[in-house]
Amino acid sequence: MTVAPYYIHRMIQAIHRDPEACAAFASDPAPYYARYGLDQRQIALLEDASVASMTELGVHPNLQMKYLRMRTPRPAAGESALPGPLDAYLDRLLEKRNG
Repeated sequence: MTVAPYYIHRMIQAIHRDPEACAAFASDPAPYYARYGLDQRQIALLEDASVASMTELGVHPNLQMKYLRMRTPRPAAGESALPGPLDAYLDRLLEKRNG
């Protein structure tokens, strides 16, 4: 299993804790990627913003949820949310149980 470099985890935590940073990141993440020294591969995986890319990068599941929440628009009232890391985790559990 790959583990993401600490600075990626630190970036996600720092942005998630600060509502202003979270809003700025949502509109233009490039300055944050530069500030934390991410390379092009890491940026591409984060920009993909899928559970698979987060897992490939080695982002901790808790931080995957935080990052994907920052990048995924919230559903309007009455709409269901898009699948996220928790859904992928639960699907894997079901596969193990039923497989």
